[in-house]
Amino acid sequence: MSESLVMVKQDGAVRTLVLNRPEARNALSRELRAELRDALFDADADDATRCIVLTGAGKAFSAGGDVKGMGKNTPSRGAARISLGRELIELIRGLKKPTIAAVEGHAVGAGFGLALATDIIVASETAKFQFGFIKRGLAPDSAVPHLLSQQIGNRATMFFAMTGEIITGAKAAELGIAAQVFAEDEFEAGVCELAQRLAAGPTAAMFATRKVVHAAHNQTLAQAWEFESFASAVTSTTDDHKHSVAAFKSKSPVNFTGE
Repeated sequence: MSESLVMVKQDGAVRTLVLNRPEARNALSRELRAELRDALFDADADDATRCIVLTGAGKAFSAGGDVKGMGKNTPSRGAARISLGRELIELIRGLKKPTIAAVEGHAVGAGFGLALATDIIVASETAKFQFGFIKRGLAPDSAVPHLLSQQIGNRATMFFAMTGEIITGAKAAELGIAAQVFAEDEFEAGVCELAQRLAAGPTAAMFATRKVVHAAHNQTLAQAWEFESFASAVTSTTDDHKHSVAAFKSKSPVNFTGE
């Protein structure tokens, strides 16, 4: 039996999904995309999992689309590829659990899109984010222009989209694409510490927080108030909120359960 294209690792409440085509820098074949979709559904459905980390095997996050399979598209095949890619991006954005992209090496094209779809990107100093599409004579997809422009604006996004210039880990942190950047020998520990911290948090409140922040770019101030008011009202009924208030009053540590 061939090895899974998405390896699953569980460490307490943290589930790590590892794109596993290191010989192809974890290029996103149709089969890998399908396995990733199933793995994301499984992680989100598992009550014991409270944070999801997406990373790549070997020395790359993902080189994006599988170039070896390119140049043979028919309209129907191309549409199917884009449809599955869209499903993955929207699935990641809609997960109930907080998500982290742990990026070492290349995150190119659709691989860049996967990273941008997560809540937080943590980069190694070896990270290389890139619009790979223009190098292959393609228009960008995988929501990379949309998601990146929200981070760095249209003008900067246009530059990277049209030139294909690499964004290093340090530059990604400077631009706000990556929340943290670590030296190569500190990367694994840094990712683990952040993931465990998110997993120990109030999961329902984090889900509502993610929704509020994601929606903010497309709302008026009045709409944002309405959305935030609803999210605040809902989270004020959770057990985690009630336990937090009780812990504050008794001056004792709070233990969030994710409920």
